[in-house]
Amino acid sequence: MNTPNRIYFLGNPYPNGHALEEFEWSGRIEEDESIWFDFHLKTENYYAEDDTNLNDEEDEDAESDWDAKGVWENFHRCTMSSTFWGDNGIKINTKSEKVSFNDLIKEALLADTFPLDDDYDYDDVAFGIYLLGHDSCANHRIQITPTTPNRFDIDWSGKIALTYVGNYEFKYDFKLHLENVEFDGFYYPKTWSVEKAGGFFKTRFADFEDYEFVDLNPKSNKREYKFKKK
Repeated sequence: MNTPNRIYFLGNPYPNGHALEEFEWSGRIEEDESIWFDFHLKTENYYAEDDTNLNDEEDEDAESDWDAKGVWENFHRCTMSSTFWGDNGIKINTKSEKVSFNDLIKEALLADTFPLDDDYDYDDVAFGIYLLGHDSCANHRIQITPTTPNRFDIDWSGKIALTYVGNYEFKYDFKLHLENVEFDGFYYPKTWSVEKAGGFFKTRFADFEDYEFVDLNPKSNKREYKFKKK
């Protein structure tokens, strides 16, 4: 269960986990100059590597949708993301005015941690998830470890509730270990000029010289950039 670059939904019918078709980690600057991290992943089809035939009798004995392979097959794949549906992501609380990138990931990133408030809003979350329908995920812990320049290992764990079928108890676990992940860069408001963005990053980032502006649409006349490590 420790194979890298796979996600495991503990106790589901696929103990070997699921390969990732997409994974992206990026940063975001809001108009108020707050700093956020976004993560997005999509798995391959749950059954992509499964060469066994579905046993209807086994599914009839399943205690819940989580245990039923036929249910997983019906929903095909998982998307868990802060960008796909426009969810919050994780706000980075910096302890000083000027920081380096490694300062931002020195401690584990936490979101929607337990215990949840009594008025917890299932629609105002760090990450949306489509698993066995549009379900819910919380108690995220993301540990990021630098390996080589702009390459990182990521360990991510959390809890899942099958809210699509009316179950609001976060009783299921997921975890994944990623290796050699590249940080995609920081995106900033489209209303900002490059000069304004440059001034912000130079003021706030101690390692400013390690970055460059990368054109998002080099073949277009419309100039939009992200701020990325060289």
